[in-house]
Amino acid sequence: MRNAQRVFRYIWRINAVLILVAAAIITFGIGFLLLWEFGDRTTRNRAAESGIPVQAADSRAPLVLGRVSMVAGTDVMRADLFANRKGLEFSSGGGGYGENRNILFIEPDHKAGHWLLPDNDHVIGESYDVLDDTDRKAKRVIATAVLVKPTSGSPEITTGKLLLFDPTGRKIVEVANNVRDIHLASLSSGEVAVLFERDRRLVLSAFDPKSLDKRREQEIDVPQLK
Repeated sequence: MRNAQRVFRYIWRINAVLILVAAAIITFGIGFLLLWEFGDRTTRNRAAESGIPVQAADSRAPLVLGRVSMVAGTDVMRADLFANRKGLEFSSGGGGYGENRNILFIEPDHKAGHWLLPDNDHVIGESYDVLDDTDRKAKRVIATAVLVKPTSGSPEITTGKLLLFDPTGRKIVEVANNVRDIHLASLSSGEVAVLFERDRRLVLSAFDPKSLDKRREQEIDVPQLK
Protein backbone atom coordinates (compact mmCIF):
# COMPACT_ATOMS: atom_id res chain seq x y z
CA MET A 1 0.00 0.00 0.00
CA ARG A 2 2.79 2.38 0.99
CA ASN A 3 4.67 1.52 -2.22
CA ALA A 4 1.58 2.37 -4.27
CA GLN A 5 1.20 5.73 -2.50
CA ARG A 6 4.88 6.46 -3.02
CA VAL A 7 4.61 5.66 -6.75
CA PHE A 8 1.52 7.82 -7.03
CA ARG A 9 3.37 10.68 -5.31
CA TYR A 10 6.23 10.41 -7.78
CA ILE A 11 3.85 10.36 -10.74
CA TRP A 12 2.01 13.43 -9.42
CA ARG A 13 5.29 15.32 -8.99
CA ILE A 14 6.44 14.36 -12.48
CA ASN A 15 3.11 15.53 -13.94
CA ALA A 16 3.38 18.80 -12.05
CA VAL A 17 6.88 19.38 -13.42
CA LEU A 18 5.71 18.56 -16.96
CA ILE A 19 2.78 20.97 -16.62
CA LEU A 20 5.11 23.74 -15.44
CA VAL A 21 7.50 23.08 -18.33
CA ALA A 22 4.64 23.11 -20.85
CA ALA A 23 3.25 26.35 -19.38
CA ALA A 24 6.70 27.94 -19.58
CA ILE A 25 7.10 26.88 -23.22
CA ILE A 26 3.66 28.25 -24.13
CA THR A 27 4.34 31.53 -22.32
CA PHE A 28 7.69 31.89 -24.07
CA GLY A 29 6.11 31.12 -27.46
CA ILE A 30 3.35 33.70 -27.01
CA GLY A 31 5.86 36.29 -25.88
CA PHE A 32 8.08 35.58 -28.87
CA LEU A 33 5.14 35.90 -31.29
CA LEU A 34 4.06 39.20 -29.74
CA LEU A 35 7.58 40.60 -29.99
CA TRP A 36 7.91 39.41 -33.58
CA GLU A 37 4.56 40.94 -34.57
CA PHE A 38 5.44 44.23 -32.87
CA GLY A 39 8.83 44.35 -34.59
CA ASP A 40 7.35 43.43 -37.97
CA ARG A 41 4.65 46.07 -37.67
CA THR A 42 7.20 48.69 -36.64
CA THR A 43 9.38 47.79 -39.63
CA ARG A 44 6.46 48.06 -42.02
CA ASN A 45 5.35 51.39 -40.57
CA ARG A 46 8.89 52.76 -40.85
CA ALA A 47 9.08 51.54 -44.44
CA ALA A 48 5.86 53.38 -45.22
CA GLU A 49 6.96 56.55 -43.45
CA SER A 50 10.28 56.51 -45.31
CA GLY A 51 8.52 56.54 -48.69
CA ILE A 52 7.93 59.64 -50.80
CA PRO A 53 5.24 61.68 -48.99
CA VAL A 54 2.41 63.16 -51.03
CA GLN A 55 0.63 66.33 -50.00
CA ALA A 56 -3.16 66.52 -50.29
CA ALA A 57 -5.50 69.39 -49.58
CA ASP A 58 -7.57 67.31 -47.16
CA SER A 59 -6.33 63.91 -46.09
CA ARG A 60 -6.73 62.36 -42.66
CA ALA A 61 -4.57 59.41 -43.66
CA PRO A 62 -0.85 59.59 -44.47
CA LEU A 63 -0.22 59.23 -48.19
CA VAL A 64 2.86 57.62 -49.71
CA LEU A 65 3.89 56.52 -53.18
CA GLY A 66 4.41 52.84 -53.86
CA ARG A 67 7.09 51.37 -56.08
CA VAL A 68 7.29 52.77 -59.60
CA SER A 69 6.90 50.30 -62.46
CA MET A 70 7.01 50.47 -66.26
CA VAL A 71 3.85 50.12 -68.30
CA ALA A 72 4.66 47.11 -70.47
CA GLY A 73 5.66 47.97 -74.04
CA THR A 74 5.81 51.75 -73.39
CA ASP A 75 8.18 54.32 -71.89
CA VAL A 76 5.51 55.39 -69.37
CA MET A 77 6.01 54.75 -65.66
CA ARG A 78 3.33 54.64 -62.99
CA ALA A 79 3.08 54.29 -59.23
CA ASP A 80 0.16 53.71 -56.88
CA LEU A 81 -0.66 56.18 -54.13
CA PHE A 82 -1.37 54.40 -50.84
CA ALA A 83 -3.13 55.63 -47.74
CA ASN A 84 -3.14 54.06 -44.29
CA ARG A 85 -6.48 54.65 -42.62
CA LYS A 86 -6.81 54.37 -38.86
CA GLY A 87 -7.07 50.71 -37.91
CA LEU A 88 -5.91 49.54 -41.34
CA GLU A 89 -2.73 47.45 -41.37
CA PHE A 90 0.04 48.16 -43.81
CA SER A 91 0.32 45.43 -46.39
CA SER A 92 3.47 43.34 -46.14
CA GLY A 93 3.42 42.15 -49.72
CA GLY A 94 3.30 43.55 -53.21
CA GLY A 95 5.15 46.72 -52.29
CA GLY A 96 1.93 48.42 -51.25
CA TYR A 97 0.66 49.99 -48.05
CA GLY A 98 -3.03 50.06 -47.17
CA GLU A 99 -5.54 51.39 -49.69
CA ASN A 100 -4.75 52.43 -53.23
CA ARG A 101 -6.12 55.97 -53.60
CA ASN A 102 -4.70 57.10 -56.95
CA ILE A 103 -2.21 56.37 -59.73
CA LEU A 104 0.68 58.65 -60.69
CA PHE A 105 1.88 58.65 -64.32
CA ILE A 106 5.42 59.68 -65.26
CA GLU A 107 6.45 60.30 -68.86
CA PRO A 108 10.13 60.84 -69.80
CA ASP A 109 9.41 63.96 -71.89
CA HIS A 110 7.32 65.65 -69.18
CA LYS A 111 8.85 67.42 -66.18
CA ALA A 112 5.84 66.76 -63.92
CA GLY A 113 3.80 63.64 -63.44
CA HIS A 114 0.01 63.61 -63.44
CA TRP A 115 -2.68 61.78 -61.48
CA LEU A 116 -5.39 59.50 -62.80
CA LEU A 117 -7.95 60.92 -60.35
CA PRO A 118 -8.25 64.57 -59.22
CA ASP A 119 -8.31 63.66 -55.51
CA ASN A 120 -7.56 60.92 -52.97
CA ASP A 121 -11.13 60.41 -51.76
CA HIS A 122 -11.64 57.13 -53.62
CA VAL A 123 -10.27 53.61 -53.43
CA ILE A 124 -8.95 51.91 -56.55
CA GLY A 125 -9.83 48.24 -56.33
CA GLU A 126 -9.50 45.71 -59.13
CA SER A 127 -7.16 46.63 -61.97
CA TYR A 128 -6.70 44.86 -65.32
CA ASP A 129 -4.08 45.67 -67.95
CA VAL A 130 -5.25 44.91 -71.48
CA LEU A 131 -2.31 43.53 -73.47
CA ASP A 132 -1.75 43.52 -77.21
CA ASP A 133 -0.08 40.14 -77.51
CA THR A 134 0.12 39.98 -81.31
CA ASP A 135 3.88 40.24 -80.85
CA ARG A 136 4.66 37.42 -78.43
CA LYS A 137 8.18 38.72 -77.78
CA ALA A 138 7.07 42.20 -76.67
CA LYS A 139 3.66 42.44 -75.05
CA ARG A 140 2.28 45.99 -74.89
CA VAL A 141 -0.37 47.49 -72.64
CA ILE A 142 -3.00 49.25 -74.76
CA ALA A 143 -5.47 50.06 -71.96
CA THR A 144 -6.15 49.52 -68.27
CA ALA A 145 -9.49 49.00 -66.55
CA VAL A 146 -9.93 49.95 -62.89
CA LEU A 147 -12.84 50.03 -60.49
CA VAL A 148 -13.00 53.19 -58.36
CA LYS A 149 -15.13 53.09 -55.21
CA PRO A 150 -15.82 55.52 -52.35
CA THR A 151 -13.73 55.21 -49.20
CA SER A 152 -16.79 54.53 -47.04
CA GLY A 153 -18.69 51.25 -46.89
CA SER A 154 -17.71 47.65 -47.47
CA PRO A 155 -15.61 47.22 -50.65
CA GLU A 156 -17.33 43.89 -51.38
CA ILE A 157 -20.80 45.49 -51.47
CA THR A 158 -20.22 49.13 -52.38
CA THR A 159 -20.49 50.05 -56.05
CA GLY A 160 -18.35 52.51 -57.97
CA LYS A 161 -17.20 53.75 -61.36
CA LEU A 162 -15.49 51.52 -63.90
CA LEU A 163 -12.82 53.44 -65.82
CA LEU A 164 -10.82 52.55 -68.90
CA PHE A 165 -7.69 54.57 -69.71
CA ASP A 166 -4.76 54.53 -72.12
CA PRO A 167 -1.14 53.79 -71.05
CA THR A 168 -0.43 57.48 -70.33
CA GLY A 169 -3.56 57.93 -68.20
CA ARG A 170 -4.50 61.01 -70.23
CA LYS A 171 -7.45 59.54 -72.10
CA ILE A 172 -9.99 58.27 -69.58
CA VAL A 173 -13.32 56.70 -70.47
CA GLU A 174 -16.08 56.01 -67.94
CA VAL A 175 -17.32 52.56 -68.87
CA ALA A 176 -20.19 52.42 -66.37
CA ASN A 177 -21.39 53.49 -62.95
CA ASN A 178 -22.90 51.45 -60.09
CA VAL A 179 -20.44 48.65 -60.82
CA ARG A 180 -19.74 46.14 -58.05
CA ASP A 181 -17.02 44.05 -59.66
CA ILE A 182 -14.85 43.63 -62.77
CA HIS A 183 -14.68 40.09 -64.09
CA LEU A 184 -12.45 40.51 -67.12
CA ALA A 185 -10.75 43.05 -69.38
CA SER A 186 -8.86 41.79 -72.42
CA LEU A 187 -8.30 42.15 -76.14
CA SER A 188 -10.76 39.93 -78.00
CA SER A 189 -11.42 39.84 -81.77
CA GLY A 190 -9.75 43.21 -82.25
CA GLU A 191 -11.73 44.91 -79.47
CA VAL A 192 -11.13 45.76 -75.84
CA ALA A 193 -13.73 43.67 -74.06
CA VAL A 194 -14.71 44.50 -70.47
CA LEU A 195 -16.99 42.17 -68.52
CA PHE A 196 -18.40 43.56 -65.27
CA GLU A 197 -21.26 43.27 -62.79
CA ARG A 198 -23.85 46.04 -62.51
CA ASP A 199 -27.19 45.85 -60.69
CA ARG A 200 -26.64 42.10 -60.20
CA ARG A 201 -26.35 41.57 -63.95
CA LEU A 202 -23.39 40.71 -66.13
CA VAL A 203 -22.61 43.39 -68.73
CA LEU A 204 -20.17 43.18 -71.65
CA SER A 205 -18.81 46.36 -73.22
CA ALA A 206 -16.57 46.58 -76.30
CA PHE A 207 -14.20 49.45 -77.14
CA ASP A 208 -11.97 50.47 -80.00
CA PRO A 209 -8.39 49.53 -78.98
CA LYS A 210 -6.90 52.78 -80.35
CA SER A 211 -9.44 55.50 -79.58
CA LEU A 212 -11.15 53.68 -76.64
CA ASP A 213 -14.50 54.76 -78.09
CA LYS A 214 -17.34 52.50 -76.99
CA ARG A 215 -18.65 50.31 -79.80
CA ARG A 216 -21.41 48.44 -78.04
CA GLU A 217 -22.71 47.21 -74.70
CA GLN A 218 -25.02 44.35 -73.84
CA GLU A 219 -26.30 42.52 -70.79
CA ILE A 220 -25.49 38.83 -70.58
CA ASP A 221 -28.32 36.53 -69.58
CA VAL A 222 -27.38 33.81 -67.12
CA PRO A 223 -29.71 30.83 -67.78
CA GLN A 224 -31.46 29.08 -64.94
CA LEU A 225 -30.29 25.65 -63.91
CA LYS A 226 -32.71 22.76 -64.40
